[in-house]
Amino acid sequence: MMTPSPRLRPKTILLSCLSIGTANISLFTTVQAATNTADAITVMEKQIHALQNQLNQLKTKQEAENKRVRAQLAQQRELIEANPYASRDALLHRSSESAFLSPVRNGPYQSNFALGGSFFLSPSQTAHTPNGIVTATPPAHPDLYGPLRRGQIQIGGVRVTLGGFLEAATIWRSRQTGADIASGFNAIPWKNQPAHHMSEFRQSERQSRLAVLVEGMITKKLEADAYVETDFQGAGSASNSRQSNSYVPRARVVYGELKDHDDGLYFLGGQNWSLITLFNKGMFARDEQMPLVIEAQYVPGFNWTRNPQLRVVKVFGQEERYALGLSIENPSAVPAGRAFGHVTDSVGGTNVNNPNTFYTTDPAPDLIAKLAADPGWGHYELTGIMRFFRSRSSKEGDGQNHTVIAGGGGGGMVLPLIDKRLYAQLSGLVGQGLGRYGTSNMPDYTYGPNGGPVALPEANILVGLYGTPYNDLTLYAYAGAEKILRRKAFDQNGQHFGYGNRGYDMSGCSTELSTACAGAANVQTVAQATTGFWYTAAKGDYGTLRVGAQYAHTYIQAFSGFGGRPHTDADMLFMSLRYMPFN
Repeated sequence: MMTPSPRLRPKTILLSCLSIGTANISLFTTVQAATNTADAITVMEKQIHALQNQLNQLKTKQEAENKRVRAQLAQQRELIEANPYASRDALLHRSSESAFLSPVRNGPYQSNFALGGSFFLSPSQTAHTPNGIVTATPPAHPDLYGPLRRGQIQIGGVRVTLGGFLEAATIWRSRQTGADIASGFNAIPWKNQPAHHMSEFRQSERQSRLAVLVEGMITKKLEADAYVETDFQGAGSASNSRQSNSYVPRARVVYGELKDHDDGLYFLGGQNWSLITLFNKGMFARDEQMPLVIEAQYVPGFNWTRNPQLRVVKVFGQEERYALGLSIENPSAVPAGRAFGHVTDSVGGTNVNNPNTFYTTDPAPDLIAKLAADPGWGHYELTGIMRFFRSRSSKEGDGQNHTVIAGGGGGGMVLPLIDKRLYAQLSGLVGQGLGRYGTSNMPDYTYGPNGGPVALPEANILVGLYGTPYNDLTLYAYAGAEKILRRKAFDQNGQHFGYGNRGYDMSGCSTELSTACAGAANVQTVAQATTGFWYTAAKGDYGTLRVGAQYAHTYIQAFSGFGGRPHTDADMLFMSLRYMPFN
């Protein structure tokens, strides 16, 4: 007997139908999704293959470009090695491509081989002074992080700058002085000397100058430099102008310097121009305002020395418009006149000092202070100086030292009358015992009745005009004088002593071979007017050639004495041909 089937309710049947339908829909959706994913994968694979093809093409192009650039780089390096001072235009003309190398920052200096601009060495720089331009003096404001310039070498983080010039000079003087390129103004012969009646002709290479500036960063804020400048105006025991012309190099300028730019502090030690020297701007080393003359002794009235010193300079403000400096400088007084009794004021040189000259017995260094201002138009200075002189008067079994303090003050200015075309300069110094700081080397002191030093009252003044009417031509004119303002003399036991004594015999100063002439030992005034020019004859990748000429008239007058007030004079002509290989 068969069991009957259970009876299905309508609701159950409905739910069962819905379940079957849902399952069918899910199955359809799954199948459809799988189909879409496969299509998407296919599309993406096609896109990836297309991108790979594009990437391969780009790589191929990049490899070709790299190969081209490397070839061009090699070509350009060959060009610069063949001529490292070639201009950009010259290299563009010689290169088949126009892409050039450009310096990029790399530590304390810049590489000269990187893509983007020019790779050739930049033009050289000189000190920002008129004299710096005609002497190729390295700049006072170098850029350690700039591109290498002509005449520069980079050794690790140290930058070396070369400077100087080679000179062939011709000198003519109306009086025979026995001098080379540097005149002895107070050695111009008087009329009683036969040399007064003969002219002088010389040729000289001895002012040729070599200069090396070495710079680097000691710390992130402290920069150091060392500067050496030498020429050939030294004379050894075998030096002469007859055959081998064996003149020797001399230490013209040798110093080291520490620069703290952030705090505006600068420390200098070594031999340099005295702080008393007029500056062109500020108070930085190598910014001194020397006259533009060919004459190596410059112009009477120009205040200067070059001697060992310790100097500190403080600069104020972001624009460095004001500066205050103090310098402790090696002393060397110049005594003169006739002393009463036995007086010691100097000793002869020993050991490495020159045995043929004297070294004075000064007890302390010269102290020089200066304030400089550059307010926006012109440069202005105020200067003060203090000096110390000592002598010893002796008699048998006894003696006494005598020390006096001397000094004075002055100032100067440089004025741009026509910007970059015409400038004027004026400087002066007045006080007691300042003869050493004038270019004529006038005496600093004479002697009193007790044998002690008596500082001579003196004044120096220099005025000048210089300018560049054309870019290749510089003209200049200067007039200066140095004068001892008053006599310092006395009589003892019917004899005449001191400096400028009215009893000194001047009666034979106009008579040849007469010995009755004390003029040379009692000079009161040395004055000069001079003018000249510098012309840039050629300038190119391998340096600059300058031609110069100068005329000067020098007048010297002595204090009046018995028989009159003698004077002498001289006319001088200078010619110079200077080659500056690093400028």
